[in-house]
Amino acid sequence: MRKSRVRYLFIPAGILIFYVAFFPSLSPELAVRKSLLLKHPVLAFTGEVSEGRIKNDPRYGDLYVVPKADLPFVYVKKNRLGWIAASGGSGP
Repeated sequence: MRKSRVRYLFIPAGILIFYVAFFPSLSPELAVRKSLLLKHPVLAFTGEVSEGRIKNDPRYGDLYVVPKADLPFVYVKKNRLGWIAASGGSGP
């Protein structure tokens, strides 16, 4: 391939990476997986994500659990654009 074609392939890839990194997710599970992506990339794709018992907490949001992660508890909140991981830790 010529250099100009390669350059045009990098532009959509860069836009996709920017979107995944900075925009909210369409579901709470995707928000949890996106928060795991930098710390545990393998768990982000293969780990089990389950709902916790805490729903609609006014400060943190909904609780989700990833059992094999170092920080297994992740709170996600919904805004008008989608779901974001609000906080995470080792205990609810």
